[in-house]
Amino acid sequence: MRRAAGLSLLGGSGALLALSLFYGGGTSQDRLFWIGAAASLLAGLGVAGSELGATGRIRLDGQGRAALALGLAFLAWSGAGLGWSIAPDRTWAFLNRGLVYLAFFALGLLVAAASPRARTATALGLATLLLGVVGWALLGKVFPGLFPDGGRVARLRSPVGYWNALAFLCALAFPLGLWVVTDRRRPGPVRAAGSLLLYLAAVALVLTFSRGGLVVAAVAVLLWLWATEERLESLGALVAATVPAAAVAGWATTRAGLVDDLQPSPVRAADGRWLALVLVLGAVVALALSYAADRSIERLDPASRRAWGPRLGGALLAVALAGAVAYAAASGGPERWLDEFRGSGEVSQGSARLAELSSNNRWSWWQEAWTIFLRHPGQGTGAGTFEIARRPLRQSDVVTTEPHNLALQALAEMGMVGLSLGLAASLAALAACRRALTCLHGEERRAGLALATVVPLYLLHALFDIDWDLVATSAPAFFVAGVLLGSGQRQARSPARPLRAMAALALGCALTYSLAAPWLASRRVDDAYLAIERGDPERAVASARQARWLDPFSTEPLVAWALASAASGDVSGALRRYAQAVELQPKNSSTWYDLGAFELAVGRYRAAYRHLDRAYGLDPYGPAGQPGGLLDQARAKVEGR
Repeated sequence: MRRAAGLSLLGGSGALLALSLFYGGGTSQDRLFWIGAAASLLAGLGVAGSELGATGRIRLDGQGRAALALGLAFLAWSGAGLGWSIAPDRTWAFLNRGLVYLAFFALGLLVAAASPRARTATALGLATLLLGVVGWALLGKVFPGLFPDGGRVARLRSPVGYWNALAFLCALAFPLGLWVVTDRRRPGPVRAAGSLLLYLAAVALVLTFSRGGLVVAAVAVLLWLWATEERLESLGALVAATVPAAAVAGWATTRAGLVDDLQPSPVRAADGRWLALVLVLGAVVALALSYAADRSIERLDPASRRAWGPRLGGALLAVALAGAVAYAAASGGPERWLDEFRGSGEVSQGSARLAELSSNNRWSWWQEAWTIFLRHPGQGTGAGTFEIARRPLRQSDVVTTEPHNLALQALAEMGMVGLSLGLAASLAALAACRRALTCLHGEERRAGLALATVVPLYLLHALFDIDWDLVATSAPAFFVAGVLLGSGQRQARSPARPLRAMAALALGCALTYSLAAPWLASRRVDDAYLAIERGDPERAVASARQARWLDPFSTEPLVAWALASAASGDVSGALRRYAQAVELQPKNSSTWYDLGAFELAVGRYRAAYRHLDRAYGLDPYGPAGQPGGLLDQARAKVEGR
């Protein structure tokens, strides 16, 4: 019974991770709903089964409980922000994402409690999924029409939907691939698959043109080399995979059809066919080199292996340092690097970006986040509200949902309390993961070492990208954290606790409703707009009213309701709905702009001018600030021009 339940949990969790990686849809709220609802219900059922004795009982040590408590406190504080948020619908969305990741964390705990080989199974499963991800991504280069926009955008990003997120997953593949390759107890085909993972991940990483991804990959390798005892074997496997990968990726960057957005489809298709051939040849070379390196190392006695590991590592480090010194001399040194990093403007989307040091607007966004914090140091502006809070501060029309730094985002949106809780939870999780490794032995410990790199790498990458907004990057990290924190706990039988089981099911259902309500509201808003197009304002009003009931924090139902009222000739009713939207989110420039635009359309010129000017004050680079736009038109009407 317990074995069957454990296998079901492991299989269900693996399926959800696969959905997150392959069908996460980038930052899509729709995909988050389906994946999150499934994870919430499975976690609720799993915890209930644990409390009833169907699976191993979840047990955390003191450090694990501290990490969980601090994480829950962080989520609770983000939810409390609904009371003061400048955009409570976005705060609700932020909270829901956090609760979904909490469900994945709970699934990790359940898997660890249900199976004594949970770490090995998780590491193998994640390595297999990552092999599928990088293989599918490169397949999109071979067949550019395989994915949406595959024939237009050159940077590798499918199936995740975002190039930097794909680069992060490529970085995770390195310690997992090295773990597979260096385990001599595994069959030859499995170790060959590990070498193939390293090779394909290296090629895909370069073709994402993600500078941050390259940094995280380097840190991933260093973490593994620091933790493992098979350093020589790891270095040999790494060189065998990355040398042909570098040659293939270097060749690919010279092909316009693979790296240039402006190339026509026939050119992309032709270069894609050549890439398929070169990839296969490179894979053959990588496997041959890996086999040769493995045989050479196997002939060495243990003492020689221990001696050659530091030597080879030192040689590679010396080469890297020499390259860094040469680059520093050619590029002007650290002072110029800092100036280039802080410079404004966006970096090119081609391979040339790998040699650029510009922060790609991040420095400006970080400064904006700091300014927002200084204005709201205690509570912040509400979780998930950076896009709106930065509008009065921004110096261009570039749009971003967050500052690409999770720590600064927490500081701006949740104040010092939010940052402190998030930082404490992160440090506690790292300490708990390290503590959990001491309880593991043999194969489970080696697998745990590979998995243990995931959490610090996630936290590192989140310091310069939007990992929190992507289920493809966050779900694996939280699941792995749960598997590690649940490591080494005894699966002792204990009396069934039905009340706790019922509470777990209730919490799973509550989280599912929290995800479903805004999702259903969005569907009702779409229905309202469709009814307006079909000339049925009464049905549109009914749909908008339902959306308003489902999601009282969002202004979208009110805007749809206002348009439906206007379509039926109820001008005063439309004005009331627009005014309600302004009252709900008075710091949101969009609500003032919508109100002013409608007032201008119905001849209320002075009110329109006043409200459009308010929208301009909240967002000078928004639609109200466009020359000749509605604000200028309203001003002309008021001044009689």
